[in-house]
Amino acid sequence: MENDHNIRDDRQGLEKMGLIKKVLLGSAMYFPSSAFKKFVFKMLGADIRKNVYFGPGSLILSEDFHNIRIADGVFVAPGVLIQVNRLSVGKNSHIGFQSLLVGESLDIGAGCNISNRTFIECSYSPVVIEDDVTIGASVMISSHDGAYRQTHGLAMKSAPVLIKKRAFIGNNAIILPGIEIGEKAIVGAGAVVTKNVERMAVVGGVPARVIKIVG
Repeated sequence: MENDHNIRDDRQGLEKMGLIKKVLLGSAMYFPSSAFKKFVFKMLGADIRKNVYFGPGSLILSEDFHNIRIADGVFVAPGVLIQVNRLSVGKNSHIGFQSLLVGESLDIGAGCNISNRTFIECSYSPVVIEDDVTIGASVMISSHDGAYRQTHGLAMKSAPVLIKKRAFIGNNAIILPGIEIGEKAIVGAGAVVTKNVERMAVVGGVPARVIKIVG
């Protein structure tokens, strides 16, 4: 009987903690103050350093905020939703207006610029973006193709995505699962990248093909 009481107490405690978390995150969503958002995220366990800014309407959701690490000088624009269970963002990176970052594991290096309305999906395999990468507006990066393949009765493909240092991804480009973008490579606007891109290559088109090698 004593064990039953302990189990009930544990469940009630978890439910209470869940409610408190929901109230805090709901408040963070609707309060425009960056300082208040930082207070809530840090209270829930996130490691958020100095001079980090969260715009109005921006929000982080995570199963465990202790796995959220945001370095000095990061700018999170208004309307950004980050729903990632393990996140690392390096110093002085910028996440643009209404971008959506969802999944299990996402690493963004230092000095990165992720432009407006970018979608990064890392639910089944990690996405790693190294230092000083520029990602244009409305880019889609996904480490799985489950939705399409499952509707056609096919097995889902899932594989990590790696974008190396100082690469540039143009507006509206699509990066598919398992792709590696080489250091200082350039992906043209609207390109659909289905194969790895070598270092300092310029690629474009659907599917993306090498246009030239720079340097």
